[in-house]
Amino acid sequence: MNIAAEMLRIGLRLGAAAAGAQIELSKIALEDCNKYCKFDTGELLSSSYKASNLLLGRLVWKTAYARYAYYLGEADRSKNPLASRLWAHKAAAVYSEKWFKAARSRFLQKAVIGISLKR
Repeated sequence: MNIAAEMLRIGLRLGAAAAGAQIELSKIALEDCNKYCKFDTGELLSSSYKASNLLLGRLVWKTAYARYAYYLGEADRSKNPLASRLWAHKAAAVYSEKWFKAARSRFLQKAVIGISLKR
């Protein structure tokens, strides 16, 4: 058995598992955050799917008014009854445990399954 090759294989597997878990976490978090996102024309919400980088865990709402809407603007709840300022913070307060469990499950699923302890 070549220890260096085995360590490389394990490292690559763990890196891939971590990347997969990050993407899964980002997808779930973005969906949950968007439950509380203000909605008028849909531009703000749809911008999050275009501007976010799921692999890096960076969720972004990118419109000319996104910063104002997030921090200051009042939420019109006629189109989204859950809409609120600080929608990502609100979602994190409600769903962070769910996010942690999903990321942990995805990571362990990919990192551990298929590794044989016996050689």
